[in-house]
Amino acid sequence: MRSRPERLAKEIQHTVADFLIRFAPEECRDIMLTVSRVELTKDLKDARIFISVYPPDEKVRKHCLKVMIANKGRIKLEIGKKVIMRYVPKVKFIIDDSLDNVERVNTLLRDI
Repeated sequence: MRSRPERLAKEIQHTVADFLIRFAPEECRDIMLTVSRVELTKDLKDARIFISVYPPDEKVRKHCLKVMIANKGRIKLEIGKKVIMRYVPKVKFIIDDSLDNVERVNTLLRDI
């Protein structure tokens, strides 16, 4: 059985992904944004939301991160509406670069 923070993290992940589908910021319409994972603290007060950005250009990533931070209030409001919790957690957006690491490993393996 999964713990409560894990279950709520999945619900927050789905809520933020649904928000991005319905209300994607104008600046990020041509860019693929994915909510790769959400980590909640045990006290459910802080949420770290990992966003994958494609194409993997550093300038595009920084721009999308700024846009997500600018929309933090709307996203917290959406989480408060959809996820049943006593408190809406503080949200922190982090660019997930795990796909870059996978690509780097694949390139190294191909070169062997």
